[in-house]
Amino acid sequence: MASRRRDAPRGDARASARRERGRDIRVTTTTFYRAESAQGRDLGVLAALTTRRRLEVLDATCASGARAARYAEAGVLKSMHANDVNADVEDVVRENLADLLSPASEVDVKLTFDDAQRVFARAWLEKTFYDVVDVDGFGAANFGDALKCVKYGGLFYATSTDARALCGQNPETLSRAFGNAVVAPSRPGVNEIALRVFIGDVVRRGAAIGISATPLFSLFHPHGPVFRVMFRVEKARGGAYDAFASNRDAAMGFVGFCDRCGDTSVVRAPLIDVYGHTKTIAPGDDDATTQCARCRGEGSAEDTRSAALAISGPLWLRSLHDRDTVLAMIEAADAQGWFAADDESDTGPVKGQLSLRDLLDAFVGEADAGLERTPHHLRTDELGRRGRAKRVPPRDVLITALRAEGFAATRSHIDPRGLKTNATMADVVA
Repeated sequence: MASRRRDAPRGDARASARRERGRDIRVTTTTFYRAESAQGRDLGVLAALTTRRRLEVLDATCASGARAARYAEAGVLKSMHANDVNADVEDVVRENLADLLSPASEVDVKLTFDDAQRVFARAWLEKTFYDVVDVDGFGAANFGDALKCVKYGGLFYATSTDARALCGQNPETLSRAFGNAVVAPSRPGVNEIALRVFIGDVVRRGAAIGISATPLFSLFHPHGPVFRVMFRVEKARGGAYDAFASNRDAAMGFVGFCDRCGDTSVVRAPLIDVYGHTKTIAPGDDDATTQCARCRGEGSAEDTRSAALAISGPLWLRSLHDRDTVLAMIEAADAQGWFAADDESDTGPVKGQLSLRDLLDAFVGEADAGLERTPHHLRTDELGRRGRAKRVPPRDVLITALRAEGFAATRSHIDPRGLKTNATMADVVA
């Protein structure tokens, strides 16, 4: 264990207790705790329960120890390594993990207080690997090295809270922290594009070291905002870069938003063609264009220019969730009794969040095979603007109507006004 700082406080008169799923979590002014993140911790516990085995877990940024304590409640722990960069939280972490640290506990517990990157590097050098690595960091700090510490078949729970960068409002930070990615800012559904760019960054970092990282569920919460994704980590098969093949089935790629018609489409051409740097394709060739296929050549010259696509990527193009995993999580939550109460929590519903049941149901809907390559959602307010309508039908009415027409359609967990469908903007407006 890292040595405690001599001046670290032994207690705090302003300490208070929070409750999550029946467990008391002690919080002081020296610890960070956010009640709004409890749902993200719920999802982590449910994913751990679906493995149906005892797990070795690394909580690399444990703060108050709430996440480590929540994993303990599931009864799936074989060992817990809880780490935080701030040694001042040691007393609080020890109190919150008192049952794990007791002589009667069968869980092997290790507490350290160090920079997470050093913990990852040390684990990799010592060939110490974990079934679950949970990193709930701040801002755009990148913890891609954590992938090296995950066992094949294990889980990596990644986080970013830098929405300004991921949503294209801070392009310098986006480029620096997320592998030179670009995001067209201020477009409808940009939060989903941002989430997919975040997923794509982890996928690319894994591919570079021969690891396949696949999202099991992907969460956007407006508080923060927070992007939280659970990945399954496997050894890459058939070449580390299969996700980047230059074909329409590739998992990674670029998307373009057309300001003229409002459609978002996958840009199928390779990156070198997208930016016109290849000499093998003649200028004006359809494969090299970055104009909207629907709007190109229509109207005046000015209209044609407005049909140029606003490009974002590279990003994850496939489903945000693994349907079988989410269904198993629903079964686990039901078995835990978490759906029994209307508010499903000790503190009541959180403003701006779906209930856990509604969230998981939304995940199932978003995992519809018909939406496999629909890397965006539409907003009902944007539909009203496009259709010049004073009143837009309720989202669920639109979903029912689109399904009746043979389209895939569901609500988006990312936006209460969000509608995911493989129909075009024109189809939805009609």
